[in-house]
Amino acid sequence: MTMYKAFNIFFLTLGMVYSQNIDSLFSSGNDSYNKNQFDVSVDAYENILSQGFYSADLYYNLGNAYYRLEDFANARWSYEMGINIDPRNKDMIHNLMLTKKKIPNIIEPPDSQILNLINNFLTNFTYSDFVLFSSIVLLLCSICFIIYRLMPSKPIVISYYVFIVLFFIGTSFSAIKFLWERNNNFGIILNDETKLYSAPFLNENITISIFFSGNKVKIEQTTDKWIEISSIDGRKGWIRLEDIRTLD
Repeated sequence: MTMYKAFNIFFLTLGMVYSQNIDSLFSSGNDSYNKNQFDVSVDAYENILSQGFYSADLYYNLGNAYYRLEDFANARWSYEMGINIDPRNKDMIHNLMLTKKKIPNIIEPPDSQILNLINNFLTNFTYSDFVLFSSIVLLLCSICFIIYRLMPSKPIVISYYVFIVLFFIGTSFSAIKFLWERNNNFGIILNDETKLYSAPFLNENITISIFFSGNKVKIEQTTDKWIEISSIDGRKGWIRLEDIRTLD
């Protein structure tokens, strides 16, 4: 029992020290940002990420610091990572739009009202949002069923079937969101004039084209040093792992 308590005290103390270290780094990053020491604030925020801690606020502040350094590729990466956590954060969405305007030769999907509607709907909600909605509807459906068994009435029956339909819709969108996230892995090109090769080798003879920093591409597969990517303009090939930062 004494050994068990000792372990608990050790891990509790370790957790408190770790939490204080993260808070200290975050405060240090914020102070550096307010002093216009944006490179120092980036180092502090990236240090937090390297320790496995992340949050929407952290990505937002990191994006702002990168934006002030005119590193628009990493700024876009930071904002998009934050939006993955908090997809309805208006400040983050606004700053992402500003960042995109700063990226030269940016590749954007064709303007389509239907595609934009689908994309906005899927990106404005997380997988957890759909699961939570389905769980709440299932609970309401169960309550209606119990009430109907005790006091049968037409409004309760109608409510029961409405909740069943909503539950089906919620679970369907949960599955769609899960598959969409699983099959759509993206990354942000970091280095300007990143060369795209037809095979994972450094050979000028197999160079297909060039990507510019800040562009978003889809990740098809990876090796230890290379990533196969595709873009919405139809290009597909291999780039070096160091030339991209994945959105995962």
